[in-house]
This record gives sequence, C-alpha cells and structure tokens, in this order.
Amino acid sequence: MNNLRFAVRQLTKNPGFAVVAIVTLALGIGTCTVMFSVVNAVLLRPLPFREPEQLVWIENVFSGGGLSARTSRADTFLAWREQSRSFESLAAYFAFSDYTRLTLTDSRDPERLRSVAVSDNFLPTLGIIPLHGRNFSAEECRFNAPATLLLTHDYWLRRFGGDPNVVNRNISVNQKPCTIVGVLPRSFDFSGTFTPGSPVDVITPFPLTPETARYGNTVFGIGRLKEGATLDQAQKELTVISESLYDTIKGAGKFGAKVRTLDTALRGQFRTPFWILGAAVCCVLAIACVNLSNLLLARMNSRRQESAVRVVLGASRWHLIQQALTESLVLAVAGSAIAVPCAVWATGALSRMQTFGVPLLRNASIDPAALGITIGLTTLTGLACGLLPALAIALRSGSNPSSDATHQRSAGRSAVSARGVLVVTEVALACILLVGAGLLIRSFNAVMQVKLGFQPQQALAWRIEPSRSFKDGVEVDRYLAGLAQGVLAIPGVESVGFSDTLPLGRNRSWGAGAVGAKYADGQYPTAFPRLVDPNYFKALQIPLIAGRYLEERYDPKAEKSVVINENLARRLWPGQDPLGQKIRVNGSSTVVGVVANVRHSTLENDAGNEMYLDCRQCDDWSTLEMVVRTRRPAQTIATDVRTALTSFDRDLPTASFYPLQRLIDDAVGPRELITRLLGYFSALALILAAVGLYGVIAYSVSQRTQEIGIRMAIGAQREEILRLMLRGGLKFVLLGIVAGMLGSVALAGLMRSLVFGVSTHDPLVFVINAALLLLVAGAACLIPALRATRTDPMVALRVE
Repeated sequence: MNNLRFAVRQLTKNPGFAVVAIVTLALGIGTCTVMFSVVNAVLLRPLPFREPEQLVWIENVFSGGGLSARTSRADTFLAWREQSRSFESLAAYFAFSDYTRLTLTDSRDPERLRSVAVSDNFLPTLGIIPLHGRNFSAEECRFNAPATLLLTHDYWLRRFGGDPNVVNRNISVNQKPCTIVGVLPRSFDFSGTFTPGSPVDVITPFPLTPETARYGNTVFGIGRLKEGATLDQAQKELTVISESLYDTIKGAGKFGAKVRTLDTALRGQFRTPFWILGAAVCCVLAIACVNLSNLLLARMNSRRQESAVRVVLGASRWHLIQQALTESLVLAVAGSAIAVPCAVWATGALSRMQTFGVPLLRNASIDPAALGITIGLTTLTGLACGLLPALAIALRSGSNPSSDATHQRSAGRSAVSARGVLVVTEVALACILLVGAGLLIRSFNAVMQVKLGFQPQQALAWRIEPSRSFKDGVEVDRYLAGLAQGVLAIPGVESVGFSDTLPLGRNRSWGAGAVGAKYADGQYPTAFPRLVDPNYFKALQIPLIAGRYLEERYDPKAEKSVVINENLARRLWPGQDPLGQKIRVNGSSTVVGVVANVRHSTLENDAGNEMYLDCRQCDDWSTLEMVVRTRRPAQTIATDVRTALTSFDRDLPTASFYPLQRLIDDAVGPRELITRLLGYFSALALILAAVGLYGVIAYSVSQRTQEIGIRMAIGAQREEILRLMLRGGLKFVLLGIVAGMLGSVALAGLMRSLVFGVSTHDPLVFVINAALLLLVAGAACLIPALRATRTDPMVALRVE
C-alpha cells in the first residue's frame, strides 16, 4: 500500500506524463477487448445449440454455380434420413425461402414477413425449445397443410409487444388464416447464424414430400451424429446412399453429400481474416506497451538521484523493483478503467451493423470472458511496461549510489541502446500493419472497380409481393403494367422494371442446354435464370450486345423467348450466331438477344452464364423486385412511389425499399469490415509509433542539452544541430522500416486468400507505406530537433 500511495503521488505530480501513458494503454487495451469480443463470438464461443460439436452441415457436391449447386433435393434428403445409421436426427431448411411470398394483413398496413421454412425436426435437432408455445407437428408439415408459423423473438417484441398470449392466435397471411403456434427464444437467432444480413421474422414448416422434391435442389441439411459416430463414417455412408440413388432419381443431375462440422461450415471462411485481425490488434497493444516502457525508462533515468538517495537510506533492490512495477500497474489499471466503457460501446455498435454479413457477429458482447481477458491484459501490460525500467533499476542499484546521486543527467549507453531497440520494434510492427492494411485497401479498391454490367446509381428497389394469385400471363402482364404506369407518372422517374432476382442477391442455377446438342455426363451447361419483364434491362441499364430485348407487348400465343449473356452465348454456340437458336429451358425458348455479362454471384468472381426469361411466359409469379430508376434523391421519391403502389393495390406491402447500391455494399460487407478494422489498427499503430519516437527524441534533447550547448559554443551551426538530432532518431526509424519490410514479406503469404486484383508482394504498397512511415517519423523527430536548435549555450552550460 505504501508503494501504491507513492506511485499515485508521483503520477499526480506529472499529469502530462500520466495522461499520455493512460490514454496510450487505454487505446491498446480497449482495442484488444473489442477484437477479442468479436473473435470470441465469431470463432471461439461454442455455437448456441445443444452439444454443438455433434452437429454437421450437409450440402450437395455439384460443381455448378449458385445455391442450386450446393443444395439438395427433398427426396435425396429423405433417403439420407431413412437409410443412414450414423445420425441421431437429420433436419433441413429451405434455402430459397427468400422467394416465398408472405404478406401479413390485419388492421395495420400490409407487411411483408421475412421467413424461412424448416423441417418439423429442425428445432429439436439443434436443441431449441420455443420460449412460448410449441414446435410444428408432423401434420402441420404436410404439403398444403393449414398454415402455421413460429415468431422470432425480435419480431414478437416488435410486432406483438412481447405478449405471451399471442400463441394460438389466428392472423391473416396472404389473405388466408394462419396460426401462431409458438415464439422462439432470444438465444436462437436464425438470421445471425445461418443467413447474416438477411433478417428473419417468422419460421414456417417445410414439407419434405414428393411435391417439394419437384422443386429441385432446394434444401440444406443439418445432422446430429449419434454417440460414437464420426464425421468420416457419416461422409462415407451418405456417399454410398447417394450413389445408390443415381438411377432412381431421374433428371436430378449430379448430386451427392459433402459433410462438414456445422462449426466449420459457418465459420470456416472467416478464420484466417479474423485471426489476422487478432494478431494485428496484439501488435497495437505491443506498440502501446513499448511506448509506455520507453517513457517509464526515460522517467526512471531522470529519477536516478532519487533512487540513489533511497538506496543510501536503506532501500533494497527488490523494493525499488516493486515500486517501478507498481507505477506501471497503476497506469494499466487506469487505462483499463477508460478502455472498458469504450469497448462496451464499440462492440455493441459493431454487432448491430448487419451489412457486414458475418455469421454470429450479432452475438459479440463484453461478456465475462471478455472482462477476464481485459483483466489479464491489464496485468500483463502493467508488468510488461514496467519490466525494463525495473531491470534497469535492479542493475543500477548495485553501482555506486553516491555517483548516481550527483549525476542525474547522464543517461548511460545501455539505457540509450534499450530505448533504441524499443523504437525499432514499434516502427517494425507499425510497418507490418501498414503494409497489411495497404494490401487490403488496394484489394478493396480493385473489387469496387470491377465492371458490374449494370448501373446501381440512381436506382431503387421495392419487393413486390401481391397477396392475390394470377391464373395466367395475361393477368401478370396487366398487373405489372398497372404498377409501372402509376410509378412512371411520378416526376423524375425514368424507367421501371421487374425481376424475381437482382444481381448479387439470391442466386440459383438451371440447366441450359442447346436444343439438339448432346453433352457428356457431368458437362450439361447451367446458367443463372432471371425472370424479368421487358423494361428490366433499361431500368438496370444492361447494355444490349446483339439482337433485341424482350417484347414489351405480351402475346400469350407467341413462342417463348430468352435473352442470354455473352458467356452463355460462347458456351452454347462458340463461334456461331446465337440469335434464333433454342435453349432447353421453360420448355424450349428462342434466343432473341445477347446482353453484357452481369456480376450476379460475387464481385470477386467473373460473371457466369446468365439467361433472362420473360416472367409473363413462366408459371412462377410469387415475388418480384421492382427497380425504379430516377433522377431524384431516394428519400424524396419513396413516399410518391408508395402512394402510387398503394393506389393500385391497397393490399401490397410497400414499406421496405432500398437503393441498388446496397447490393454492392452487402456483397463487399465482410471484406469492408476486415479492411476497416485493419486500417484502423494500422493508423493507430502509426500514431503510437510517432508518439513514441517523439518522446525518445524529446528526451534525448533534454539529456543532451549541455552537449548541444558546448557544440554551439564552439561554433556548431543550427543546421548541424538539426542534422545531428534527426540522424539520431531516423537511424532507428530506418532500421525499423527494414525489419518491418522483411517481416511483411514473410507474412504476406498469410493474406493470399484475402487479396483480390493485387499481389501480396505488390511493390507499390511496400514503397508507399515505407514512405508514409518515414514521413510521419521524420515529422515526429523534427519537432524536438527544432527545439534543440533553439538552445541557448549560456543557459545550457550553466552549472546546476
């Protein structure tokens, strides 16, 4: 306690030093706490299910594109469930639930319900028990059974105010009665776990029946292994079952089972980037510790006279070491006191950002584990910062105390060397972070510069989910024309188009072989299908390459037509004119036009095969996206569009709309998150390194005041003094940059999976960041060096 009281008194006597030290440690500890909370939620914390280590993820092995290549047929899944012996249970969910049309109509305005359909044993397989009510019964999971649903916890609170009596209440969905059978617990967040960035309001039953098997590949499987069963056993078993089905399921194409742990399926692609971020934040904390250690070392040297007097009065070496460590621990605790509230706010803000599309990010919080890590970091930081000054005191206490008591200004060669090593270390760490951030920033810019094939600017989208049904294409044409006419009458609207799938959103793949062509087994062409109206191309500004767009005037007797992209044209008819050719899709469709490739899957991958079918000539009219291209700002036109839609169909949900730019933002969300965080860490490291370098040079100036005075007294010019001081600081900077560059080259391979359109050894990134670090470090050295040139020789040589 005496050491503690003395440490507090010493720090209050030097408030400038205390504030700098505490803020430095608060930045390091707070950033580490936030990053651990995120990594803990995304990678480390067990999945929020019963015995999650027994859960596995099952998807298709088809090599095509889109969800259709990864999902399985309902009848294939049923065969797995009936014939496998490695699973305690096998459940499934409908991967294309976003295409499902659910509209809630009651006394309020019509509201679109965002849903996901699951098998009857989905919740029991995960170990989820409803908070109120019950799970779906087997009868409710029959095809065309009476409609039922489960409310997610968030939607239950938002729409029904948390009323537990909502169970068994009948509501109107798609103008038909639907029964609420239960409410899910807060702990089960389907969206945050399985479909991040796509909120879910309700869970509905999905029937695994011959009727849904005809939908094609639509379901993902989740299994719970039996006690003692292994992942390898399950994989071999499902492979054998799948092979036995090849001859019985006709027209299903290539299919099989790929079995992984559920943890790997959800988190696998994020392990490398988040571990890199974790290492980056450890570098930031290390730089903060090096800074404070340097400051404490300089401060201990200036207190050599005090330490010598205490030794003369009987203080032991161990007592002096205790005092040094106590001071650094006090600073670390004070830094943590600031860091924890800031970390709580930052973690909460980060977890609420849904645009990043990272599974389980919503679960990030400052929990007991995070607080435990913070306490551990505080202790470790305090000891690490005080260790070098304590060792310096221990070594010095064995020397002549009377000599130390009369030579306060002499820094000593060992102390100078130690501070130099610390500067080199923090500059090297900052350099590594800057290069890593530079690579990600260049990659992000490269992604944002890819040719999209459409123009998202000045375009908005509304989900169109009419509660009525259509008997044929004539009614669809009349309905869409009525909607478009009302919206086109709004001043500032240039065009209106419809599609069931917008770019970079939902995706699926259909067979798209040329009529008359034969293909080898496993080589049948596939393409992304889009059901559109004729004005969709104009609304998205997709360039026409050859032929024409779809006919605006609908003729139910006309032959079915299709517009394809350049990739599909080359795939089906290489070196030939595709116009007038026929594709085996929607029966048989004639190619009437070729348009530019559009990035429908991801921005990083090249455009695939795409085909645009006339939605009026198809049988699926469940949901469409209306794209409105306008010259007016989004917020000023939204109300007018809603009014026009409601005037035409008062039962149409119109509350939700979004700018098309959001498609781009969502697609790059995870990359943007990682780039932002690493950019923040590198900027923080640069600032801390500059502060540390400034402190070292400033202290060196104060220690060498007499030397500078002597040099100036015997004729040294101010320019010579400036060069002397700059040379003393920049030599450490250059050594740090060289070490950092070597470390960056060695570690760049770890970032290979994160970069796009740029080499991990891109010389431009290395040169620019080395120059930036040198410039900032030079500025940090220049300020105290200029102060040294203003030294008055008479004052400097005055005997104290």
